[in-house]
Amino acid sequence: MHQFDTYRLVQKLEGEGFSREAAEAIMASLSEVVFESISNISRTSVTTADFEKAMYINKVDFAHLRAEIQLLEKNDFALLRSDINRLNAEVEKFKVRQADDLRRVQSNVRLELSLEKGRIRDEQSAQELKIKEADSKIDTEVSTLRTQMETIQWELFKTLFRRSEKRVD
Repeated sequence: MHQFDTYRLVQKLEGEGFSREAAEAIMASLSEVVFESISNISRTSVTTADFEKAMYINKVDFAHLRAEIQLLEKNDFALLRSDINRLNAEVEKFKVRQADDLRRVQSNVRLELSLEKGRIRDEQSAQELKIKEADSKIDTEVSTLRTQMETIQWELFKTLFRRSEKRVD
């Protein structure tokens, strides 16, 4: 059984700032853990004779297993080869179907893109027409406002001119 220096551990813990009681409690706990670990290892250890007996049984079991596996390999090899050939044929059929499906999807996407481009062009033309109409309305409104401002300026000018004539008189 392995022992560790409990006195040195207590001194080291005290040096690290633990009180004597705390250091001794930690040392006692560690001592119990070490003792339990060693006891568990001793209980679960296997003797050499038991180990050699288990090794012999395992070797015999492995020899039987190897013989069974070899037999199964011989029987299953032909089945696996035929399954692989069948699967390869199915994979090829699947590839052909996937290629056809891909071409069909690409055609549909191209058609949809073409239709969408046409819709976008139509919408763009409609938006441009609306913008031109809005520009025209704005120009009309600006012209109307200019006319009104000129009318107001003229009226103001006339009013000021009349007042200045009245003052001269």
